[in-house]
Amino acid sequence: MPRSFEFPLDAGRLSHRDLWVPMSFTPVEKKSGGNNFDYSAIARLKTGITMAQAQQDVDRIVKEIQAQYGAGSGLKLHAYFIPLREEVVHNVRPLLGILLGTTMFRQLLTESLALSCIGGVAGAGMAVILVQAAGAKLPDSLPRLSEIAVSWPLFLAAIVLTAATGLICGLAPAVESMRGEVFDSLREGGRGAGQGIRHSRLRSGMVMLEVGLAMILLVSSGLFLRSFAKMLEVDPGFEPSHVLTGSISLPAHDYPTQWKVDAFFANLQQRLEAEPSVKSVGFASNIPIVGQRSGRLIAPEGYVKSPGEGWIIASNYLTQGKYFDATRIPLVRGRYFTSSDDQPGAPLVTIISQSLASRYFSGKDPIGMRIKVGPDFASSMPAMTVVGVVGDIKQGARDEATVPQMYEPLAQAVADLGPYGAMIGVAGDMNIVIRTAADPLAVETALNKTVHELDPLLAVADVNTMDEIVAATESSRRFNTIILTSFAGIALFLSLVGIYGVMAYSVSERTREIALRMALGATRETVLLRTLGHAFSLTTIGVAIGVAASLGLTRLLYSLLYDVKPLDVFVMIGTIILFFICSSLAAWLPAHRAASVDPMQALRTE
Repeated sequence: MPRSFEFPLDAGRLSHRDLWVPMSFTPVEKKSGGNNFDYSAIARLKTGITMAQAQQDVDRIVKEIQAQYGAGSGLKLHAYFIPLREEVVHNVRPLLGILLGTTMFRQLLTESLALSCIGGVAGAGMAVILVQAAGAKLPDSLPRLSEIAVSWPLFLAAIVLTAATGLICGLAPAVESMRGEVFDSLREGGRGAGQGIRHSRLRSGMVMLEVGLAMILLVSSGLFLRSFAKMLEVDPGFEPSHVLTGSISLPAHDYPTQWKVDAFFANLQQRLEAEPSVKSVGFASNIPIVGQRSGRLIAPEGYVKSPGEGWIIASNYLTQGKYFDATRIPLVRGRYFTSSDDQPGAPLVTIISQSLASRYFSGKDPIGMRIKVGPDFASSMPAMTVVGVVGDIKQGARDEATVPQMYEPLAQAVADLGPYGAMIGVAGDMNIVIRTAADPLAVETALNKTVHELDPLLAVADVNTMDEIVAATESSRRFNTIILTSFAGIALFLSLVGIYGVMAYSVSERTREIALRMALGATRETVLLRTLGHAFSLTTIGVAIGVAASLGLTRLLYSLLYDVKPLDVFVMIGTIILFFICSSLAAWLPAHRAASVDPMQALRTE
């Protein structure tokens, strides 16, 4: 495949695929029904076929599959058909809409062709630099990162738009001035001849609109920052610090039995734990945060389903060694797995999460209760006894819903499935979790060396610290927050520059009027407060426009927020206070200059 080919596109995941193999099922897997599922499908539509027609075909196929299980199975299948592009970028569309909309409006408020051209050239240069920097600095977990580049057609379109904006905004005051009479302009004031009240209103209107647009971005940025902070407060259910992870895949032709696989991992654990900086080593078919990669269809003992309730699915983990010590998933009740659970013929046991215990063993002591794989506890499948209850962990990002979990000893994985044990065969693909006393990356060399000593043909893949993995799941939300906050900061700066410019020009234009007022008895404090009041009036109207617009536009960001409502009062009030503080600072210098006018000198000059 070409170097740029990337599939599947996993946002928030550090791993990228370099090898694709055909999917094939054994006869046992084909007959296993509900015990073999959890796959995704992708298809290319035929020419002329609409999305609605494709959805109808998918619905028909799903109904046929569900009919094979009968009405008494409790199975309820649902299917949805969405474009791949929509699945990858749907969460970004509302953000892009607000950013592009406010950026275009702000561009249209530029006051001259010269300024817009200078700004356009500077912006173009910054765009090239930032795009180059983005490829090196953005996290690898962002999908299609390698394809980020300057689009030259859009680049040229932006230059044309910038030039057109400067031309239009430059013509606006000229046309306005041509509409007025010469004597009217002269009556409106000395040095402001040709500018007058209409132009002052035009400038003030532009500033108010610019404040309103900045207010929209600041409110959106505040929502994102508050949402990101809320997500960081969520307990992932384990301790990611000082943990190194990697994956090892044992080839079936070299490790044909589960006993040989278990012996390899036991030997690897023993050698690694002999390292001075290693505290504990464990193995699992899956690790927290990276997503739910395997699900078990289970039937808890004594649980009676409510009418219409579907299958019970738990995210399952096959573990070996000191997995719980390495991840520090807390024990709530019972015990962890011990070495006796790995012995041949040992009773089948399982550890479940607290949410699974609370929901399906409510009012009972879960320790000693049993669980079977499959939809019905009355089946002939072997039963696993619950020996421990642990805290829930996050299988995906912290802002994703938690799915009930169950853990099984790797040595019992085949026995747990009874007649369907052949589906697993030999479980030789495992993740290694190493808890260290210091920097976990310092153990990477020892890990690779030990694996090579045990089997020179093996390699450890996907070596990352758990902190890096957790950060990768937060990358999309962090990226959106940084981008929106950056735009909001730029918008705030431009609006403050606009307030300063209008106030400075107003003071310069009204120097004669200010001098007359002071000559007639107005104090410097009165002039200062009057000038600041004018700035506050512009800010108030602009903020009101921004708040009104935010009430509608922020609803578009609902899907991007976590535990924060689009109409968050804290964010609204905080943003308003921030704007008034910044606008007072922007207007202070022109107001101070107005209060410092020397009446005699100003009147003599005029």
